[in-house]
Amino acid sequence: MNKQRRKVRGITVQVRNSLALPERAATAAKLLCNSNTVFGELFADENFVTLLQAESLTTIPSYLRQVFDEAKNRHEVA
Repeated sequence: MNKQRRKVRGITVQVRNSLALPERAATAAKLLCNSNTVFGELFADENFVTLLQAESLTTIPSYLRQVFDEAKNRHEVA
């Protein structure tokens, strides 16, 4: 009987986690969008990019490269 109870608890936890997954994914997407916006604003600031170069930080993660390129294009147009 004890094994049966654990199994039911495990299924309940799994179902609860499965039901929470869409909300957690939406929250993660929202946070990712916010961080892309923040990094876009930073990379559009010429002084910030100069500071990064002065500190010899010349590489960025590949997932931020697109944000950097878009901000760079925005800065050149403005």
